[in-house]
Amino acid sequence: MLAGCGSQATVSLRSDPASSRTPRVLTIYTDLPTAGPATSRQRSAQQLSILRGARLALEQSHHRVAYGPHGRSGSYDVNLAPLNDADAATGNYSPSLTAANAQTASSNSTAVAYIGDYDSAATALSLQALSQSGILQVSPWSPYIGFTDANPADGTGDPARYYPSNGEKSFARLVPSDLVEAEATVSYMRSRGVTRLYVLGDVSVFDAAIAQQVANDAPMAGITVVGLQQSIDTQTNTQPQGYAQIATPVAAQRPDAVLLGATPGIGAIALWRELHAMVPHAKLFAPSTLATPAFLTAVAKAAGTCTSAQGRSVGCRSAAGATYVTSPILELSQYPAAARAMARAYRGRYHVKRVAAYALYGYAAMEDILSAIRLAGAGATDHADLLRIFFHHLGVIHAVIGNYTINGNGDSSLRTFDGYRVTAAGGLALQREITLP
Repeated sequence: MLAGCGSQATVSLRSDPASSRTPRVLTIYTDLPTAGPATSRQRSAQQLSILRGARLALEQSHHRVAYGPHGRSGSYDVNLAPLNDADAATGNYSPSLTAANAQTASSNSTAVAYIGDYDSAATALSLQALSQSGILQVSPWSPYIGFTDANPADGTGDPARYYPSNGEKSFARLVPSDLVEAEATVSYMRSRGVTRLYVLGDVSVFDAAIAQQVANDAPMAGITVVGLQQSIDTQTNTQPQGYAQIATPVAAQRPDAVLLGATPGIGAIALWRELHAMVPHAKLFAPSTLATPAFLTAVAKAAGTCTSAQGRSVGCRSAAGATYVTSPILELSQYPAAARAMARAYRGRYHVKRVAAYALYGYAAMEDILSAIRLAGAGATDHADLLRIFFHHLGVIHAVIGNYTINGNGDSSLRTFDGYRVTAAGGLALQREITLP
């Protein structure tokens, strides 16, 4: 059996009966916040579905990769080593655990790949350690553009500071980057009749970079950017006090839409509520990185005290109907037939009724890694060879998440998003599919 969720133990597998040699062993790590307190149950379930998807793909390969003509030249046993980097108090990733888990993988001589991290800020910690060891890192999320491309919205020195001096790229993601999501968000805004947009970004470059991208793209779509505030501190200020000062100049510009690029914490929730109180008729757009279960549930509730446009203290109202989300995670029915077959296998394997679409991305990540190992053959134990195969020789990938390629920088070619509206219960109701050219 595979190692249990959160365990750092690997799996010992049998030798190859079809070969006179004992197969070499390779280890694939996962690092996801798969556990936490009851308050983070939805997030933990989401992350656990990614891990389970990866585990299912490995089990369906019988934990074995055979290579060469007809698979007779050699084979590898593949171990799965799940790691959990969740903070016990919050359920969000723990920086110290993320760094320690990356070091664990880097120090294992059999490690060849690492599925994770999920949050871009977590990937910023793990990538530097893993890239120095040449370990292939495939994230099911982490859309921050600065991991793959030099862009004006990047942090200083990105992406070069994440890689060794020879510049060898080792990170890839399965979702489109923030650069692509910004295009989709502007398209969604335009379809909702937005003409006057106010853009806000917080101090985290990983979550705020998309705000700058949207501000850059909006004018080309005929949307006037009436204001842009950056470096807003939503992280140390977690109380409602003070956010009215940010929302006041927003209201003064009379936007019909506001976008906030921020870390999905208590501060961002408080700011969102103030924005809805002061600009009640504006549509509030949340990038996919902000739209976590905890954030959406919180802004859908009527709770706390806000400030009205007239400067009076009023009860905060639900922002559910005013909140819009753009996400590369689609409805399960929108994925290829292979996804539905995978979902049936997933339900049977884990005895669940509902399969989250996130599971598809763990499954696809594992399949892509196994394909690279198969193509690399005897060279798969050489990290440089495996990276060369993964980034330059996988070709068109026909997967449960669609048909796509991964370029030399690590970006997926997928360009389809869904435009959602938040329900009164904090869920997502599909409004339209957004397919970019």
